[in-house]
Amino acid sequence: MNLDWDAKHGAITGPINTGAAALAVGYAGHTLGMPWEWAALTAGAGLAGSHIAGRRHNVTTATLALRAAGWLGAGGWCSWAIVSGPWSQWGMGSLLAGILGLGAAMAGAHHVEEKAEEQRAEKEAAARRATLDGKRKAIADEWEDRIVRVCAGAVVQIVGVEVWDGGGGFSLDGECGAGGTRWKDVAVYKEQLAADARLPEGCGVDVGPGAHRGAVLIHVSTVNRLVEDVYYPEDYSPLTVNAPAPLGILRDGMPEGPVNRQASMLVVGQRGSGKTNLLNVMIANQCRMVDSITWVIDLNGGGLALKWMRAWAAAGKPGRPPIDWVADTPEQALGMATALVRVAKARKVGYQDREIAANDDKLPVDAEVPEIRVFNDEGAEIFSTRSRRNDTLRAIADNLIQTLEIARAAAVNETTSGLRATQDVLSDPQILKQSTFKAGMKVADDSELNYFFGYNHNASAEDAPYPGCALVRDGDGQVHPMKVYRMRPSQILDIVRATAERHPELDELSRRAAGEAYEKRWIGTDHLFGGPAPEPTPVVESTPEPPTPRGRGITADWGITPAGGDAQATIDQAEAARRRLHEAMSETSSRDGDLDARFQEILSGGGLTWKPPTVDPQQPAPGGEDGDPRREMVYRIVEKAGPDGIGPEAIRDCFARQHPAQEVPHAATIGRWLAADSRVHKPRFGRYAVRPDRSQES
Repeated sequence: MNLDWDAKHGAITGPINTGAAALAVGYAGHTLGMPWEWAALTAGAGLAGSHIAGRRHNVTTATLALRAAGWLGAGGWCSWAIVSGPWSQWGMGSLLAGILGLGAAMAGAHHVEEKAEEQRAEKEAAARRATLDGKRKAIADEWEDRIVRVCAGAVVQIVGVEVWDGGGGFSLDGECGAGGTRWKDVAVYKEQLAADARLPEGCGVDVGPGAHRGAVLIHVSTVNRLVEDVYYPEDYSPLTVNAPAPLGILRDGMPEGPVNRQASMLVVGQRGSGKTNLLNVMIANQCRMVDSITWVIDLNGGGLALKWMRAWAAAGKPGRPPIDWVADTPEQALGMATALVRVAKARKVGYQDREIAANDDKLPVDAEVPEIRVFNDEGAEIFSTRSRRNDTLRAIADNLIQTLEIARAAAVNETTSGLRATQDVLSDPQILKQSTFKAGMKVADDSELNYFFGYNHNASAEDAPYPGCALVRDGDGQVHPMKVYRMRPSQILDIVRATAERHPELDELSRRAAGEAYEKRWIGTDHLFGGPAPEPTPVVESTPEPPTPRGRGITADWGITPAGGDAQATIDQAEAARRRLHEAMSETSSRDGDLDARFQEILSGGGLTWKPPTVDPQQPAPGGEDGDPRREMVYRIVEKAGPDGIGPEAIRDCFARQHPAQEVPHAATIGRWLAADSRVHKPRFGRYAVRPDRSQES
């Protein structure tokens, strides 16, 4: 049995517990005929134990005397009660009087103990302060007076002053005074403190938590390190996603950077603010990591990836490329965004045993199963309200947002950049909410910072006024300025050469989930390696097919005027509406025979005439439009499936059995072939069948 000789009791619970214990011991001892000496011996042992514990914890003399009196009184009463019995008027009265007296004494002793604790803390702080030399003591005195003057009378005793090694400032270790003052109460006045100290332009005061909740750390910069460029260190040693990756320096010259493992990142800044340079620094860190691979979406000509890929080509293409996948067209970006979602879902299921073995609820990453980080440069090309009107761009954005929501534990993370921190550029709030690391380069005004960091962030655009400066927040930390490393073009080539053999490959499970888009990612990308730029898409001069309405009836999107004027546009729209109406009718079991006639009346009433086309759509060539003989093989499988149709995966199974010598086409390729084949329709969602009129002909 372990006895707690220093148990804490209040002025009410202590006396009640003591009285109840004494009554129980006295009654039990009297009933069982226990010798009274046992009670006296137990009280003596308790007195000795509590005295030793009190001395070890430096309690006051008053508390020691109270404990001794309590043990002696309880022991004496128990000894008398064992001999005479507790159930007498004198016995119960004396016990009650003892309980009340003990409560009053404990209340006074606790008050004395609190005062003694405060005095001890003051003595310790004074002793720490006494170790300061003359210069540091002068700094401490100056800032104590300044805090009282500026921070609405808050009292902070400076007990430590540490001058920074680079000589650019100092840090103050403070103890907040009585009254519940917190470090956050001081942080509210950091701008006023900097102004009162007459700090140079660009220098400031940062306030953070100290060693405990009543302590504060104040960092004061006296040299503006945010003006001059600080170049990326020529240290290309390996990094990992599980440790901080430096992006720049703080005001005190110390390196600063986030831990990448669970961080999705968001970078905003005006043109010329150094945003692209920051992304290059991030990619440089990615190249140094042994457990992460890099994908890039850049619909602005692939500019972010070009320098890295061409540097790799100039180095002779050693090892693996610095960027594993580059998507610089909307179609490629959609393939990558869709692959991200599939990879995240596949990893969640396929690597459960790996998580259990590591006793972790998130996927452990290494060179065998690396993190995937996708950089989305110029996010307004995808996430802005204007871009959401385009079907392809909206699909890309939806998949990227879904990745943000579900893929953190699966080690699939995103870094997005944009020109402005406004809602029209970053239209979906999930981009802000799910990005744990935020960096705001030079922005227009504080209103953008309020949207970016949230209100009460205690930062100003004036804190980072120079190119290459950023206001950053990592998780729930304070917003603070940082000078981003300057990445020189010559360093890109050095980093590519030094890290080419370090890049991991995409794991097999993720590769299968990424599918055909990943396997064909380098087709048509010679321009990334210094080859000729791809030919621009030719302008089609024929009248384009009117867009398909999205749930607004047969008159949806009327008013789009192709060549031929308004009348021709209306006729084309009507023909398209009738064709879609016929398709919908053919897929239902009940058909209105008079619907065509009534539709003709509607058109005639508007002054229009319509004649059905007399020429059937041209049947695809046996080899398919792309010359792939497998296309006709797929059609034959659909033809044999009957009117109920067949899905893409079932088609792949049949294809593998019937044509073992041929490579089985991907499900997405099968869907593209069949969607473009006029002989095929969808009797149900996700299933393909030969049109009834074609079946009758064959």
